[in-house]
Amino acid sequence: MSSDIKTIHLLLIEPSSNHAEKIINALRNRGFAVRATQILTEEELALILEKQVSDLLLTIPNHTDLTAKHAIEQIAQFGRDIPAIVMLDKLQEADIIEALENGASNIVSHDNMDMLCIMTEQEIKHLETRRARTQAELALRASEKRCTLLLDSSQDAIAYIHDGMHVYANRAYLELFDYSDHDEVMCVPALDMIAKENHDEFKKYLKEIAINNDQHNFTFTGARSDSSNFEAIMTLSAANYDNENCTQILIRLATNNLELEEKLKELSALDTLTDLYNKVYFIEQLQQAQERAIELGCTYNLLYIEYDQHNQIKGEYGIAGVDKITQETAKWLSEKVKEEYKLARLSDHSFGILIEDKSAQLAKDLAEKLCKEIKPHLIDIEGHTVKITFSIGVCAIGENDSDADQSITNAHSAAVRLENGDGYKVYNRVLHSIAGKIDPVLADKIQDAIESGRIQLVYQPIVKLHGEEKPLYQTLLRLSDDKGNVIPALEVFPIARVAGLGVKLDKWIIARVLQTLSTQKAQETQVFVHLSSVSLIEPKMVNFIEKTFAASKVDKKRVIFQFDEADAANHLKRVITLNAELHSKGITTCLSRFGSVNDQTSLLDQLDVDFVRISSDITDKMNNDAEASAQVQHLLDEIHNRDKYSIITKVEEASMLAALWPMNVHYIQGFYLQRPSKKMDYDFSSNGF
Repeated sequence: MSSDIKTIHLLLIEPSSNHAEKIINALRNRGFAVRATQILTEEELALILEKQVSDLLLTIPNHTDLTAKHAIEQIAQFGRDIPAIVMLDKLQEADIIEALENGASNIVSHDNMDMLCIMTEQEIKHLETRRARTQAELALRASEKRCTLLLDSSQDAIAYIHDGMHVYANRAYLELFDYSDHDEVMCVPALDMIAKENHDEFKKYLKEIAINNDQHNFTFTGARSDSSNFEAIMTLSAANYDNENCTQILIRLATNNLELEEKLKELSALDTLTDLYNKVYFIEQLQQAQERAIELGCTYNLLYIEYDQHNQIKGEYGIAGVDKITQETAKWLSEKVKEEYKLARLSDHSFGILIEDKSAQLAKDLAEKLCKEIKPHLIDIEGHTVKITFSIGVCAIGENDSDADQSITNAHSAAVRLENGDGYKVYNRVLHSIAGKIDPVLADKIQDAIESGRIQLVYQPIVKLHGEEKPLYQTLLRLSDDKGNVIPALEVFPIARVAGLGVKLDKWIIARVLQTLSTQKAQETQVFVHLSSVSLIEPKMVNFIEKTFAASKVDKKRVIFQFDEADAANHLKRVITLNAELHSKGITTCLSRFGSVNDQTSLLDQLDVDFVRISSDITDKMNNDAEASAQVQHLLDEIHNRDKYSIITKVEEASMLAALWPMNVHYIQGFYLQRPSKKMDYDFSSNGF
């Protein structure tokens, strides 16, 4: 959610005033300014619907005096667009289906405030979109009326054709072709009004417009109804008339001023200082690119470029110095950027490049190349040599973009993420959309670490406390910022999940682990790899794992996939299926952070895992809390009674080891044994336990 506070007018059918207050406080903590009205009867609801516009209905399904079904029906009778979220005590399929069939927009658990807030936010966004669409439709109708009046009174001959037939022609068009009645020209194909020698050219341009929406100008000979001819220039362009995709025909009689008009049009598109395209023309091209992206599904990329030394140069050399740098930079960019790309000057010290229908990687490669090659370039100002560096923001333009100015703003916001300049950043619309929900500085560091490749794996040994040793390691992810400071892994994955990077990170880890194992001499080495919550529900994850194993030729027994108990409880049905699929492929699994949810033994019975790792939140308290020691022993007994291997982590000192020894723990892990290392080189034969 954005940082702007949104006011929502809430209708609340909830008999408990305490729970109603709890809901309102949760929404306010989420960033909403809530104006809530508690409704208990049909009469109260009718009175509110008559008096005011509301945004959302939160209701229990079966209130004594006003059920959710009747409330939704009453809202519909008043013609109000008010989404309804039904709060169920238990999310059972039959109740969910009934609520949806009764017209509910969404379903949520009655006591889950986090889910309720998220659902509310989504429904408010959908409502705002519907309201904006309605306003846009009204504005469109008003614009169409004005356009029709302008077309009718225009001195230019204008017509619209669909499938070769006229659907509209203005008065000037009728007069040009010597028709007196609008209905008369509707019966005449457009091709019949053009001399035969121009038919092929006309057909060719119509086909091209249908494919790429480009505008075409060509000279032709017109054929009037009285069989006389005239020479003119026809402009064909894609249009929409009366909700039909059409082709617009604009006809101007040939004059000697055409060449002058084209020259003036060309000059109006150029920046006077640099001879690059100016911002007005660039925005027009960007708007056309966005239209093509929406209509044809194309993607484009925008580069926003500014040189970092602008303020310094302005302070030392004044406006004249800035102009000199801008001119030289424009000249240098013109030599480096392909002619097929649109290059423009956007402000005093910024430039834009529009790459049409190209991959994002090409845009990043170009940004990297420009940053690298501008640094050694020397610019002379008043006898002094100046060097500059670039800050470049890269922004993809796709079918979800419709505002050219916003796209430039997005690319600029990526460029300003470079605190010290001299580099490029890619605009991440997901991170932008979740601003305010997570630490933006930390999110940026994580995004930057992934983009810049400052990501690596380290391994910590897992040692068997009793019996014969075998080499086991836990895989840990390490990201570092541009200053070399490590970003804690516990902070990485929650943000990565929200930013849509969780599955990508997990896949990278799996591929890198298998690559490392394929080079290990000790073929019996096994490695634990964690699957985050988003990967547990990724339908293609098992397929990816199997293909990666096949490509690496590593034995499937060498990787043990683990998942958190809380994630398993939240996605139990999916995790049971996933665990079974992994076992069927010959892959070992592990339940991690065991003991963090209430009903541990039930989950242990439902998931046929091979290893169980007890939550460190419990084991951390063992030294000072006798109850914690008893709880650990109870969990170990539950694990061992089911013939599963137990693991206890964060063994940091000898006293912890002494406490665990009589508990018959199978495996231990922690700094007492060894800190995480880049190599799997622990000497398992030297334990001496």
